[in-house]
Amino acid sequence: MKTSTLAKTAALSLAAILWIFLMVLATGCVSNTGASPAAGNPSPEQAAFIAAANKCSETNMTATGIAGTFTYSVSSDCTFTKALVRLNESESQGMKTMLEGKNMTCVYTPGNFDPRWVTSLVGGMEYCNGDLKDALAKLIIFTT
Repeated sequence: MKTSTLAKTAALSLAAILWIFLMVLATGCVSNTGASPAAGNPSPEQAAFIAAANKCSETNMTATGIAGTFTYSVSSDCTFTKALVRLNESESQGMKTMLEGKNMTCVYTPGNFDPRWVTSLVGGMEYCNGDLKDALAKLIIFTT
């Protein structure tokens, strides 16, 4: 009986921590300060990247913000890759292990680049594949 109670308490604690983490990330995603690579409105650097991506021009960008450091790249075959290089130091080791170094790839047609891929943490990821998408989806499912 005591083991069952401890397991439930541990599960609820983990769920609460994940929920707080997602809320912090969501706050960063809607920030208009430009400090986050996932800000709702594109920064000038993001806007230039999006314009090049719409033309399927090979381009790369690294952005550091509230959540951490992301790299974005586009290849000439209209393939976009988003990678979470590093979470901020304030994040737990569990979150770092779960998300750091993971990426997702999204294929699109010229002129149809989804700007949410660079302005949002999870926006548009339903059209992508990869271990970053899978890890974020698990976090979203686990906390809802």
